[in-house]
Amino acid sequence: MQLQHLFALVALAAVAPSGVLGAESANSNGYYQEPSGSASFTQYSGCSSPACGIAATGYTAAMNQLSFGAAPGDGAGDACGRCFRLTGSADPYSPSYTGPFNSVVVKVTDLCPVSGNEVWCGQTTSDGENQFGMPVHFDICEDTGGAGAFFPSGHTALTGSYTEVSCSEWSGSDESQLWDGACLSGESASFWPSGTGCGNQGTAPS
Repeated sequence: MQLQHLFALVALAAVAPSGVLGAESANSNGYYQEPSGSASFTQYSGCSSPACGIAATGYTAAMNQLSFGAAPGDGAGDACGRCFRLTGSADPYSPSYTGPFNSVVVKVTDLCPVSGNEVWCGQTTSDGENQFGMPVHFDICEDTGGAGAFFPSGHTALTGSYTEVSCSEWSGSDESQLWDGACLSGESASFWPSGTGCGNQGTAPS
């Protein structure tokens, strides 16, 4: 009887919902999702239709696919809605530049896919660093001012560090849902690796 009860508990755990339907928990399926570490940073524009399905008015960023938690077309990954403090410390193209550098808090709303972005967002399960030796990459949105606040004049590609923080430290507001399945639940989830927000979709790039 005790063994049957244990099997029942295991079966219930296997079907318990996590984040959104069909999603896997943070750090599952090979995704690299750590609350702090080294990262690289670039900037992009055209942030009005992000992969998480909800744009925002504050500083936002796209995250590399291996950390975002979903492939293009698969919807929101577990990074969606999470907030991070980003701090620059070096320009890989101008090693002699010593600052000043800045810190900003961004909310992740978008994906930087491996395909087409191999230099910065090419991290995979078989090669966990990009071409600048960084396991994580943030592509900071220009449209809402985040890139302008973060990058020193004339320096639009940096390396440095990131730390997951409470979204109470982020200034901005979420906009309307763009499609069914949109998700920014990371904004209220516990930090990685224990907390799961939107959940991961599919498997990590290999």
